Amino acid sequence: MVYKTITAKTTAGSIIKPAELIDVVELTPLKLIDRRIFNLLLASAWNDVGADKEHSVRKSDLLVNTNATERLDASIGRLMGSRVRINVQRDGQDHVLSFPFLEHISEPVRKDGYVYYKFPAKLREMVQDSTVFARLQKDVMFQLSSKYSLCCYELIQKRGNLSEKWSETFTLEQLRSLLGVEKGKLKSYKNFKSRALLPAVQEVDFLSDYHVSFCATDRQHRKGNTIIAVTLSWRKKSLSDLKEVFQEMRISKSGRKARMSRTVEV
Repeated sequence: MVYKTITAKTTAGSIIKPAELIDVVELTPLKLIDRRIFNLLLASAWNDVGADKEHSVRKSDLLVNTNATERLDASIGRLMGSRVRINVQRDGQDHVLSFPFLEHISEPVRKDGYVYYKFPAKLREMVQDSTVFARLQKDVMFQLSSKYSLCCYELIQKRGNLSEKWSETFTLEQLRSLLGVEKGKLKSYKNFKSRALLPAVQEVDFLSDYHVSFCATDRQHRKGNTIIAVTLSWRKKSLSDLKEVFQEMRISKSGRKARMSRTVEV
């Protein structure tokens, strides 16, 4: 019997996100707040996420880590205008499927009241067919400081529970896309590493349930002198390591950058 993602349960502190909504390419790049809000919309609707219906959530529940309603308004606008692209199989052939994150959304002008929204048919269909998912901890999601870190966290949470798999190699272009790097930005590996990859891996390694590292030094990662691929690796943390994460999440972020600034590249 195949376990369906849609049967997994959310909790007060965690969100279920289907794998198909993690390994996606954003045709319209989103910001950190946009990705957080979409995850909250997904979690709020989860019990009926596959239904052809409108969902609702209190606007105040989306204002996490910010009281600025104008930021929420702008984020909702970006979500409505964004599209994602995924690789699918259709009639035995590879296809690229593109669809919007939301079919429509209606928000109150004031801070109070409900936001009403609906997911598009293709997204609902995908969620119902999904068999692999990530469980995202809300505390971690709201502690991560960049969209690159959140994308990396989702990638690792999706893969962490796979048996007999502790690493995966991505082309540089794949990893740029999966971390949400805008097209044409951070083209050189040096810039991509320093501005996106290294800070994201450091933060996820520091705050998540997994030790995370990356490697781009082997022959498979190079074409001549040019780096063309990166391998991400992960392993479950020990109980003592998890206790350290628990303590870190409950103290001030002040000084965190210094605490986590250790080398993670092999």
